[in-house]
Amino acid sequence: MLNPDHSASARGRFHVSEANFWPETREGLAFPERIRILDSTLRKAYFTAGNVVTPSGFVRIAEALVELGVTDTCLNVTWSGDPEPTPQDLTLLRTVLDAGLPLRVNVWSDILLGNGRDPLPIDPLDGLRRLVDAGAQFVAPGIVPAPDAEAARRQLDQLDAHLELARSLGVVTTITLAQVGLRDFDELVRVSRHAVAGGAVRLDLMDSTSSMSPDAMRQFIRRFRELVGSDVDVTMHVHDEFGLATAGALAAAAEGAAPDVSVNGMSYRAGFAALEEVVLALEVLYGVDTGLNLDRLAHVSDVVARESGLPVPQLKPLTGSYAHLKHMPGDAAAAIRQGDDAFPPISHGLVPPVMGAHVSWVWGAASSTDLARALAADLGVELTDEDARTVRRELDAAVAAKQNYPRWLVPDEARAIMRRGVRALRGEPFMPSIAQAVHASVPDGALAEAVLAAFEGSEWADLPPHDDVRDAVERGVGALTTGALVDALSGFRRFGDEDDAGARPELSAREEASIEASAGRERAALRAASVAYERRFGFRAVVAAAGLSAAEITALLDRALDRDAVEELARTRAAIVDILAARMAPSPVRAAAHSLTAGDS
Repeated sequence: MLNPDHSASARGRFHVSEANFWPETREGLAFPERIRILDSTLRKAYFTAGNVVTPSGFVRIAEALVELGVTDTCLNVTWSGDPEPTPQDLTLLRTVLDAGLPLRVNVWSDILLGNGRDPLPIDPLDGLRRLVDAGAQFVAPGIVPAPDAEAARRQLDQLDAHLELARSLGVVTTITLAQVGLRDFDELVRVSRHAVAGGAVRLDLMDSTSSMSPDAMRQFIRRFRELVGSDVDVTMHVHDEFGLATAGALAAAAEGAAPDVSVNGMSYRAGFAALEEVVLALEVLYGVDTGLNLDRLAHVSDVVARESGLPVPQLKPLTGSYAHLKHMPGDAAAAIRQGDDAFPPISHGLVPPVMGAHVSWVWGAASSTDLARALAADLGVELTDEDARTVRRELDAAVAAKQNYPRWLVPDEARAIMRRGVRALRGEPFMPSIAQAVHASVPDGALAEAVLAAFEGSEWADLPPHDDVRDAVERGVGALTTGALVDALSGFRRFGDEDDAGARPELSAREEASIEASAGRERAALRAASVAYERRFGFRAVVAAAGLSAAEITALLDRALDRDAVEELARTRAAIVDILAARMAPSPVRAAAHSLTAGDS
């Protein structure tokens, strides 16, 4: 049944249609008053291709799940035809169990039950003892389809032996049933009844390859529970081949089957039913209490992404970086004026802090004078309509000057331009922001991002003194990996190559004025030295060229050929620091940065 009180208590946090709670909508739904979530994040993160989760990372994920309120999770320990279990599987199980967290860890293993015909590498009862010795208290033999009637009889005899030994060892048994949508339904019901009669406490159903539509899922679970009995717990496991995993999990839950989910939809292939989507849909759209701490959802999503190395897609529902992003002028202005807790939520179905998230906004290609006024008011400034239009033009010009995705201004960039626009309107002297100076001086990409990150904490204030600028640039350039550094070198103009303008041609031209004043044969020699350098090292030559002639730079490049690549990259890193620190500090660069706000880029 649904809990009307829970639904009503959510109304100040969620903004959804009343149609969700019409009697005819709720009729026939068999949700329990509180539904227990089966979490598969640990197991699915382990199986996700290319993951980088360390043993301590799995513990941190498990801790975040406990903070969320998860009580039931699962892991696999496989033998895969060998006489010994997979070492990594066993190590992960022991690592999670040794953490001593309040989690019921259900352990599935391929050694606990066969198909009744083919031999297993060890006695299944010895396999059970091995798992118990490793600390398992909840185990899950999987009942697979038997090849013939005699094998089916032997399989259930083996299951009875497992259940008897499990009871004597004080171990709880659940049953895993894979590919349920593709199996003979009557046989599935028969073996499930047998398992329940023998003492299995839960049946974990798996539509392993997304064979059922959400409508079929409801009918399947309804019929299964009618025939097997409603007293035993049932879960449903749904992959996301058709982008319907959340819908399938909700359909199963509507008939009383607890959803099997993973944070961020972690899994192999196309992914899995995402915990955050299923949980919030249950709470928001159906009024079902999951017992979880919703304000930890964003946190656990971040933990899983960080530990697994698999970023959350930007457009991912609820937890993607765009999920609460406001970029249309009216929405962005409302976000500035109303903040995170606005209700009704700004063009959204829930107040983001409910799940531990926050509203964000950007100044994009679409803007309005009202948005300019809202931004100014947020800084404590009241603008006339004319002044708001003036500053809006500067903000729009800064967006138009961006050549790469995303073409928008983040709030700190927009605030900096607004401050400077207000100063200009008041006749105060211009000082560029860090963001403007970096944009005007540094090739876009990882290098610009690293330099900006090195100024973190300055809140995009005016450019600090030269020594502070240099220190920050040195930190940013020093933070680049070797690969990122090599990639960044292509943003600097190749010496002697008139066809290569580089990322900041006007600055390169100023820095290379002495080269241009050199004789033609010296410039040709420099170009040849530059080509030889790239052939030797595989990356572009970068030298702080200000004041150096073509012959002087050629001599530098010739000497560099005697170094190894590691030494040369260290010299190159230092040269980039010299170039960028000089670009960002002098007044000509300040003027270049200022031109961005005036639309003269």
